[in-house]
Amino acid sequence: MTRKDRRILDEFAAAVRERFPEARVWAFGSRARGDFTEGADLDVCVVVDHLDDAVDGQISHIAWEVSFQHNAVVCPVAFSSEEFETGPCSQSSIVQNILREGVAV
Repeated sequence: MTRKDRRILDEFAAAVRERFPEARVWAFGSRARGDFTEGADLDVCVVVDHLDDAVDGQISHIAWEVSFQHNAVVCPVAFSSEEFETGPCSQSSIVQNILREGVAV
């Protein structure tokens, strides 16, 4: 992960935690692994206690704000704690990749 990507990730995580203090945040994908191509987005995973459309919208808005400030694309995927830890999504390849390769903040 580049220094710029780490700064963007840290800023995104701080903004998310202002609204959702319990949030767990990871970067994942090509930028987190360091094998990205030009123009790749910064994939981030956010796990919160309770996820509904309003919370998901707030997380997306934070990603948009951070993206705009840094001329980058932050692409969030959000899960509730239950979905991430014990629900069917917990066995998905995306969650397994996040846990295996993700960069936690």
